[in-house]
Amino acid sequence: MPRPQVSVSPDSAPAASPEEASALSASALSKAAGALSDAVARLTGGRAAVDAADDDRSGAASALSGVVSGLAFAVKAGGKGALVGGGFLAELLATTATRLPLRDKGTLLVQHPGLDTEELADSLTAAAARVTGTIGGAAGGLAAAQWFATPSLIAVPVELAAETLLVAAVELKLVAELHEIYDARPPGDLSDRANAYLGSWTTQRGLRGAGQTVGLAGRLASAGSSALRKRITGRLARNLGSFLPFLAGAVVGARNNSSGTRKLGDRLRADLAIQPQRIPSQRLGPV
Repeated sequence: MPRPQVSVSPDSAPAASPEEASALSASALSKAAGALSDAVARLTGGRAAVDAADDDRSGAASALSGVVSGLAFAVKAGGKGALVGGGFLAELLATTATRLPLRDKGTLLVQHPGLDTEELADSLTAAAARVTGTIGGAAGGLAAAQWFATPSLIAVPVELAAETLLVAAVELKLVAELHEIYDARPPGDLSDRANAYLGSWTTQRGLRGAGQTVGLAGRLASAGSSALRKRITGRLARNLGSFLPFLAGAVVGARNNSSGTRKLGDRLRADLAIQPQRIPSQRLGPV
């Protein structure tokens, strides 16, 4: 069975227009966001689940396939010949942000007993890097199995967009949970926090205080959306390594994803550990 393919517009092409977003039905976008959040939950539910995903690539491949299906459905709902550019992927990631299975500080401490803040940050970063590496390996494996059926990479396979979104969503979960354990949860409701975390992931920097958080959220709502689109498009280009022929793509994809996630975690920790904000966690109460 031929795999679904979509065209991915380069960042130099016209930005995703409002018409592109409106062409996608709300139900299709919701289904794709649901598939993405479900895949993140399967791969990052806890330490045991992460280790299992690292040892068994089939788990990551199955999760990736679910994202591929949801994404292909959303693209089809947009009409024949729809382009999946950075704008579309940014919108889908933003829709998913409020659905991710984020753990608060109390839950994380229960799941990782006896660890101090830095040890817990080490564990979360290492686990996220293992997961994103496994996703890259799974995407490369899928590409290797189908390479000779692909006449060219002018039409980038939908697996590339799915891998990019799944890695971004896992990293977004890491962003939220690192802010949680450093007592730097941004203020506001779930939507406000999701916007703030998207801004943090986009800039690859931690949020340090309410004023800076509000500023980032505001920029994301306006000019910041362009930065998010560029970040997604750049990640698409980097993930092209997963689609090298044979199994080389699996090796490159795993290495690039894991390295990128570790660097993100290191940058956030460098910011958050300077002046940790004493913001109460949901389950622990005032600190």
